[in-house]
Amino acid sequence: MIKLLKSIGLFTAALFSVAPGIASAAWLEARSKHFIVYSDGGEKQLASFTEKLEKFDFLLRRMTNTMENDAPNPVRVYLLARDAQVQAAARDRNVVGYYTTSERYAYALVSREKPQWALDAAPEDILFHEYTHHFMLHYFPAAYPAWYVEGFAEYFSTIKFKEDGGMQFGNAPTARVYELIKKPLYPLDKLFTNDTDALTRLDGSQYYGTAWLLTHFFQHNLAREPEFKRYIDDMVKGVPDITPDKYFAGGTAALTKEVSAYIKRPITISVYRPTDMPAFPISVRPVEEGQGVLILQELAFMRGVPEDEQEKFAAEVRTKAALYPQSAHANALLADTELLVDRQDAALAAAERAIAIDPALARAWSAKAEVMMARADKSDDEADWKAAQSAIVKANRADLEDPVPLAQFYRYRRMRGGVLPQVAYDGLYKAYTLLPQSPTYRFNFASSLAEQKRYDEAVRILAPLAFSPHPSPMRDYAMTMRERYRSEAAPAKPADAAAKSD
Repeated sequence: MIKLLKSIGLFTAALFSVAPGIASAAWLEARSKHFIVYSDGGEKQLASFTEKLEKFDFLLRRMTNTMENDAPNPVRVYLLARDAQVQAAARDRNVVGYYTTSERYAYALVSREKPQWALDAAPEDILFHEYTHHFMLHYFPAAYPAWYVEGFAEYFSTIKFKEDGGMQFGNAPTARVYELIKKPLYPLDKLFTNDTDALTRLDGSQYYGTAWLLTHFFQHNLAREPEFKRYIDDMVKGVPDITPDKYFAGGTAALTKEVSAYIKRPITISVYRPTDMPAFPISVRPVEEGQGVLILQELAFMRGVPEDEQEKFAAEVRTKAALYPQSAHANALLADTELLVDRQDAALAAAERAIAIDPALARAWSAKAEVMMARADKSDDEADWKAAQSAIVKANRADLEDPVPLAQFYRYRRMRGGVLPQVAYDGLYKAYTLLPQSPTYRFNFASSLAEQKRYDEAVRILAPLAFSPHPSPMRDYAMTMRERYRSEAAPAKPADAAAKSD
């Protein structure tokens, strides 16, 4: 069965209530090659933080030999003043930063507050951990073992930036040091076979610490490197019945002994001097006021507003947007919000206002396209279909790196029925390549591959979701669809083999 997903709501978000003094703070935007960063703090702090992000990205690229492969879609980062604002967005009092994707881009929220305790993970550490996942999904998506996905992110997230402009990495994770030194390792036989499903908070710290340690060990142990490479390669290929004893001399018992001794010795820390790195150009500018005053509402919208709070949220956006009638951004967010509560005429009016102010705003054209597709689906009037297609094309021309109009065109062609043209498949593929971290685009692209009977490719595309370290309905669904595609592919193989032998 081919199922097209418009969006996958993995998280919900609280409505933001802005504390006194925060609403009037001016927002700044910093742009660099790989990031767009928003902050209502100082310009110097914002520029310094953005430079750290670029240095971290440089480190990942240099260490993974991906210097020439730049993603065209910058990651957006929002620096919020307090932990409480991040926690409100995540609906989780235990977080000070998180990362996810919207339908347009990957983004992260980070608090500017300093940790209360020396052993607490800093918000920046969390961001670097999550950005490493983002980087791996973009350039190396595969069915990696859960411990390595987390250990790889932990290994790089402990980066330290030096006062002279250099950086060092390979440091021990501060929040895991006690478990690593004072307690036994998380059992390696369990580490190699378990994901994070049933971890308690205490087990979790031990698990992540051991995953970091094992990653560090393999990174710097030349004798074990060939074994590790063969193990990872076979995991990625989907070789069945992978057990450590088949790959590592002495099995987990020998590894445990070596790794336990490894943590008791001085660990290797790698350094990049300022002269080892290029310059990272950064520009900072004020955010247009109509956009700035609605940033917290924008974040709530991207995260997903619970159904029982949508009408209240829409009223809040209407009130604030009305204060900035000449803001294209405010009108575009209002258009998206009116679509959320199914006020089609109001959404179209807001989108048209945004287009009149800024005809090159892709988001406004996409909102108009949504209204026209809904109308055409109901009326089946050729004029409505043409208006929908025109809006999609104009959205795409306005921003060639926006995945939304590409996905809209695929959906538009599916709605019209008949044989899909190759250009529709190509558009969905580009949407996926622009934002492969998005579960929605990954699922839909896999579905389109299956529709073309390219089942083996669909199986591969779903692997990172199906083997995610973290339990979720998304992971269960990915595993179900992956097995379905595998079963669809199986009968075709003998025929394919016979055809090749002719």
